[in-house]
Amino acid sequence: MPRPSPAQIAYGLATVMLTAVALLLLTRTESGTGAVLVASGSLVLGLVVSLTVPTRARAAQTGSAPTGAAVHPTAARPATERPLPEPSLRR
Repeated sequence: MPRPSPAQIAYGLATVMLTAVALLLLTRTESGTGAVLVASGSLVLGLVVSLTVPTRARAAQTGSAPTGAAVHPTAARPATERPLPEPSLRR
């Protein structure tokens, strides 16, 4: 499973914080049960948002690069050609 990108973490965190504050203010809950429900709902919504944020890796797999992204040199090759192996950074 790939690691989340900084954009995914930022969007998820912002969603959780803003949703929790908004729901607590709108519902005016004073019970512990209500606060737990609001926190759980905020976490679920933040998870959904962070998983749906497009990343460069996902866009590269589908073939559509996001705006301003660098195109990988092997992306322009036809499917019949075998790409050269990438050099290893390990020594």
